[in-house]
Amino acid sequence: MSSFNLKDLKDLKKNGSGSNEGTTPNSLAPFGAFGFKVVLSTLNGEQMGLFQEVSGLSVQVSVTDLVEGGVNDRTHKIIGNATYSNIVLKRGLFNRNFFDWITSISKKGKIKRDTLKIEILGDDMKTVMAYKCDRVVPVKWDGPSLNVMSDAIATESLELAHEGIEIVDD
Repeated sequence: MSSFNLKDLKDLKKNGSGSNEGTTPNSLAPFGAFGFKVVLSTLNGEQMGLFQEVSGLSVQVSVTDLVEGGVNDRTHKIIGNATYSNIVLKRGLFNRNFFDWITSISKKGKIKRDTLKIEILGDDMKTVMAYKCDRVVPVKWDGPSLNVMSDAIATESLELAHEGIEIVDD
């Protein structure tokens, strides 16, 4: 079994074959988690804003054990539905867009679902991989924690429920 270490990654980058420029997800050099953009379809391909963190890209398929009488060497696995974790977007507080989106649902009952695309960017700032989440709707907003003794940036987070995630070609 071969190992792959940081020196190997640096060599790949130095020799050009590890650069994210023009690579595909099958490349040996992994993509960085620090270059990404978040786009809503209603914004016509424009970024939603700059985010410090995106989390919740997850899918899980339920499994039910089925024990068959007389079969003692195994348990059958019945595959069930897929469930998707909520996507959480965190950013520095700079406008009221997130708050307005969720209050349009909670106060006005205007449920407007959207399509969300999260693009991972390579060293050349071009998209190297993209995830698309369908029928996105905000379900939670967290405002900033304020503390007179802190010099931290005021941040907010928006949690989005969705009905599916897929990797798409850009």
